[in-house]
Amino acid sequence: MLELIDTHFHIWRKGLVRRRGILAAPYLRRDVSWADYTAAWDGLPVTSCVNVQVNDFTDGTVEARWAADVADPGRLPAIIAWARLEDPGVDAELVRLRQIPAVRAVRRTCQYEADPGFCTRAEYLRGVRLLGRMGLVCDVCVRLGQIAAVPELARACPETTIVLEHLGKPDLSRPPDSTWLAAIERLGRLSNVVAKLSVVVHGPRDRPLEAEQVAPYLLHLHACLGPSRLMFGSNWPVSTAVIGYRAWVEMLRELVGDQQEIWAATARRVYRLG
Repeated sequence: MLELIDTHFHIWRKGLVRRRGILAAPYLRRDVSWADYTAAWDGLPVTSCVNVQVNDFTDGTVEARWAADVADPGRLPAIIAWARLEDPGVDAELVRLRQIPAVRAVRRTCQYEADPGFCTRAEYLRGVRLLGRMGLVCDVCVRLGQIAAVPELARACPETTIVLEHLGKPDLSRPPDSTWLAAIERLGRLSNVVAKLSVVVHGPRDRPLEAEQVAPYLLHLHACLGPSRLMFGSNWPVSTAVIGYRAWVEMLRELVGDQQEIWAATARRVYRLG
């Protein structure tokens, strides 16, 4: 049986979530606990997992400490916390985050920014370079219209590991367009880039995922980055709008096989899971 390390899941308390984007959807307006998450595994051999922040523009240490406190520490060795990387005072914020042992990465979500090149602004690049110097990973969440900027980000910050989430959020209802294909090819030539094979959800009315929709995207990522730079992620519970936890694992296994790099080894290296 495969060892699974899930590099992307969320838990939260309903009253403390800042409802924005997909988190405002009715199916996510509830408490989501650690017990709910482990139940979703449905018996799958998930040995470790990486929690990802949901609250933006707030003190990321609060959410990170809460997740570390409510989860099984043996199964949750890593947390991706929030920090406003473009802020001139982010240095002190990152020092506080590093004091939480499980924090291995930072995500400053870019997908809601109007500027398609937001992640290449000088102040943002300064924050990303600082992550690399502090031994932290930079997770990047962008929309399709922003993905062309991610290779520029990675090239400008060669000492920082950049993790592309959710395949770069393409429109899976259509074949890959030239912008997405070219961006992934450029990312493949940059050794500091890793990508998550995590479920893409744009809204609660998205159609259920089918293997034939996902296949051309996964195969292009696999061809450009290779298994040693790809990681399994569930994006649970956001993913439940389009596919179940076990169904996503089974679909990935059908499309990329049982390559242990994708299922566990890459995650262990990138997020330093001992």
